[in-house]
Amino acid sequence: MAQQDVMDCFEVGEKIIYPSHGLGVIEKIEEQSSSGMSELCYVIRFENSGMKIMSPIRSAKNVGLRHIIRKQDVPKIIRILQSDETDNIESNWNKRQKIYLEKIKTGSIFEVTSVYRDLFVLKEKKGLSFGEQQVFDNAHRLVVSEIAEAKGILEEKASKLLDKALTR
Repeated sequence: MAQQDVMDCFEVGEKIIYPSHGLGVIEKIEEQSSSGMSELCYVIRFENSGMKIMSPIRSAKNVGLRHIIRKQDVPKIIRILQSDETDNIESNWNKRQKIYLEKIKTGSIFEVTSVYRDLFVLKEKKGLSFGEQQVFDNAHRLVVSEIAEAKGILEEKASKLLDKALTR
């Protein structure tokens, strides 16, 4: 994708999803110089943490920067949560952790939702390790914030929607 194509995709003030960090706002586009080279970067602020990052426009697609899902996509998330079928849950916690983190890094809300569902099932069966609990909490935050934004509802209401889907 050409730099101009990506730049046309996101505008200042637009809310976006950045993998692993979740919901952010394009605060501005600015030129950064490094080693005599300059390039345009998105300055992204994450509302939940207040953190800001810069992401080169040319690599926006590669890092997984994307638009928020549409309201019509939320039922698919609910179906994933309600599915009795979990992804093959690895018995070794170390391998599970790696798989979960790789899925979250894809930036796909549907992959993140499957991680959340699988960890919820695991939590109900035998509990989570400290690391798994952190991944679970992060996946919950990512899914809740995106559903809330897509549906135009408060995060508390989005969280209750997830709880209801999981405890049917």
